Amino acid sequence: MSSSVNNVVVGKPLVTGGISVAPLGTTLPTDATSPLDAAFTPVGYVTDNGVTKSEKRNTGTIAAWGGDTIAATKKGMDVTIKLSMAELLNKIVQGLIYGDSNVTVTPATLTKGNLMKVTGTSAPTPKKVWVIDVFSDAARVRVVFPMAKVMDVGDTTFKDDAIAAADATIQAFPVNGDYFYQYSDDGQLLPA
Repeated sequence: MSSSVNNVVVGKPLVTGGISVAPLGTTLPTDATSPLDAAFTPVGYVTDNGVTKSEKRNTGTIAAWGGDTIAATKKGMDVTIKLSMAELLNKIVQGLIYGDSNVTVTPATLTKGNLMKVTGTSAPTPKKVWVIDVFSDAARVRVVFPMAKVMDVGDTTFKDDAIAAADATIQAFPVNGDYFYQYSDDGQLLPA
């Protein structure tokens, strides 16, 4: 197979959003381009650092008497997503970090804007379905995590020359042994 620039991806988020979440049990997408189930909600803007998917395979080796490696073992797999959610005043973002029940929003009135109260607790964060959607020219890539949750949140810095974003590490969990599904469509249609 020859090299092709059509196989190179520069991951830009879709106009409809690059990250979406839904409750566990929501119908998962099975390709790169079909519309998501109505239960999915966009997370909003992510900073220009984008999204990083990391896979760590915990492996080991077994040596024979004398030191030769005679076997390789796989002890497990760890899949995480790192991103910085830019919309600090977004109820979805705060619900992912603190749990939906710890976020209360009161709609705007004639005298006050939308009010949000976030209660920081040690309660576990909610597990959700996460989807990353990107495009690159005509190509589309979709990564579906059937179960994942925010495990770690970085510092939130308030300063006059940067946005106060929520840096988060999302942990993927296996569902029937599967951590994620990655679908792509290179967009290269057959000539008519």
